[in-house]
Amino acid sequence: MEPKEKYEQLIEEQLQELKRELDNYRAMIKSAEILSMPKDDIQKYISNLLENQKTLLLLFPQLTSNVQIINFFWENNALELEQVTIALNNILTDERVKDCLNNKEKYELQVKKLESEIKELDEKSLTAKASFILKASISDEEKISILKELAYESCKNATTKEENIIKEKEKESKEIETLFPEEVTVNVNKEGLNKLKEEYLKLKDSIESIISKYYYLINGKDEKYINYNREMAKAIKAQESQDNLNLSTLGIDEFQYKDISMTVLILDMLETKQELELQLDNPNTTLEDISDYFNILKEDYNKAIALDSILTEEKIEEEKTTNEIYFLLDESNSPFFDMDKFSKDDKKRCQALIEKFEKGVHDHEKGKKHTKFKSNYKKNNIYINRSSNMCVSYIRTKDNKVLILTFADFKEVFDNTEPIALNFDYLIDEALANIKNNNVTFLETQKEFVEYFKEQIKTKGDEHK
Repeated sequence: MEPKEKYEQLIEEQLQELKRELDNYRAMIKSAEILSMPKDDIQKYISNLLENQKTLLLLFPQLTSNVQIINFFWENNALELEQVTIALNNILTDERVKDCLNNKEKYELQVKKLESEIKELDEKSLTAKASFILKASISDEEKISILKELAYESCKNATTKEENIIKEKEKESKEIETLFPEEVTVNVNKEGLNKLKEEYLKLKDSIESIISKYYYLINGKDEKYINYNREMAKAIKAQESQDNLNLSTLGIDEFQYKDISMTVLILDMLETKQELELQLDNPNTTLEDISDYFNILKEDYNKAIALDSILTEEKIEEEKTTNEIYFLLDESNSPFFDMDKFSKDDKKRCQALIEKFEKGVHDHEKGKKHTKFKSNYKKNNIYINRSSNMCVSYIRTKDNKVLILTFADFKEVFDNTEPIALNFDYLIDEALANIKNNNVTFLETQKEFVEYFKEQIKTKGDEHK
């Protein structure tokens, strides 16, 4: 498939994903409107609730029994009975329902944001294209190929505008030269150059220190690798400039974007530093030239220091290991996956993933960091580990304990994990609290389930290993 065709296919898939998110938020808003209606006419209130029960129960399956109670008494014209009041009160005091009611305005903002993203993708703006390609599940070669096409289009469209800007700057430069006598300009330049040189010498050791620390990112790398990182960084920067977003909002907090950003910063600092030092030794240089290089170098250095702080903190977290594994279980202590449907190979993959966790390995591929799961669930980061076609979605606590959400095929892991994270977040909160507090009952239940799970995923011949 040609890069352009591949891109069009990916855009369509992304549009469908955004539209699913949009539908979910709209459903949350609709549910909030249904439940927050005035209750002065209780018959009208309940009638509206039952008419929209499909929407409500899709989002809040834990309300099923209470809705069924209300529906029973509605059909029997007995809404005045206490059971109706209790059931209705149970619905309105449910934690997830209260959260929905309290966050209606937030959901409305998300709807506007998603509508804007969908519009951008529909119109295929350069910024939306670049941002999307960065996050697409395609090979590095395909990303490079598509980004080059985007970059070519952008450059072609911007050529006329840039030429006009250059001409305008040349005109302004000639006008400035006529305003001051040559002697005054020389004196000002000399004084300014000496001051700037002093500033650079004070900062030089720190700049060289950060370059040395991350030089391994570019040491021995070929031109293809360097170009790839530059293309990625350009696209991220375009998105940041367009939307006024910080790096974290863009997804720069994910490992690949952090490494890309630091790689490009180190490259830029090396090039700018070299040019700056050449200009400082050039007797014919101007203060304007030196200032431009120095300011660019300082800006890149400050960005590198900020990114270094994040990377250092993450490295400390990475070095903390534990082999404690827990499973998210429902009210009947059942997992959110069906082991009976797993093939023999599936069970082997599950076993391999568990063994990695037990060794303190939380990476789906050697040499790579965690693959973060993109979700509307915002309370805790969800990660995905993979063994062949089998994936496990999980949450890591601050001390690196693992709470497994589900096992699923690579093609199904998103569709299986998303509803768990959104519809059963109260179970996730409860499990994480129990892990943190070492709840005795919880730990005993987990111990029993882990033993059962390991027994179930054993395949014939394992006992002889």
